[in-house]
Amino acid sequence: MKLVSDVLKESHFIDADWFELGMGLNLPYPGLANISAKFTDPSRCLLECLSLWLTSANNHTWESLASALERMNQKPAATLIRNTYDDPASQIFQHYSDRISQVSLTDSCIQLLYTEGLITEDTQRKIERCGGSLSNTLRELMIAVSDDHSKLRSLGNILMELEESKPLAQNIIKDCDEIIDRSVTTVIVTPVTSRLNTVNHLPSPNAAVSTSACEFFFNAAYQPIFREVKGSFVTLCDELL
Repeated sequence: MKLVSDVLKESHFIDADWFELGMGLNLPYPGLANISAKFTDPSRCLLECLSLWLTSANNHTWESLASALERMNQKPAATLIRNTYDDPASQIFQHYSDRISQVSLTDSCIQLLYTEGLITEDTQRKIERCGGSLSNTLRELMIAVSDDHSKLRSLGNILMELEESKPLAQNIIKDCDEIIDRSVTTVIVTPVTSRLNTVNHLPSPNAAVSTSACEFFFNAAYQPIFREVKGSFVTLCDELL
């Protein structure tokens, strides 16, 4: 829920429009009316609305949220979700982000992140001050790989430099081969079975979200390749509730 809330804030969604968003997500009217009766603060109402969606609806996917926002004429928010969070490279990164956050990079690997265009020079200095931890840099990395899919493979190659992260790097590179490269080169695509093979639903709002794993989901547009997928996503902020 924290992740979705952050996405809405980033796209300048107005909290007071929470009821319309709930209706657009096909939430039951009695549930929305109950929220309206119990809470007066729009921000709290929005959180309760998102909680209701994540716990009771069967359509909690990035695409469902983007479509609901689009119907509200919130096109910038819908575009942000589709381009950054519902992107295949971004989804692979989200799946492994909990493990990525636990890696401590050497100075040479941090330099490679900058050289390959995955981080800025300022971020490079921040990572160095944090002892090589990527836990506070995940969102910047996610945006980088969603903008340029080749950078996800670059990240995998950099992680291969460390003995402790070689299994993680191999998984990332394998998924690049199976998912991203195949989606580009194959015209008629059959379902791909990979380590991401579960359900494409958002996390429960009760799940811990402060640098801990929560689930992510795929756009229906990728379903020929990404049959209902579930993975781990490390949220980039402190726990909201």
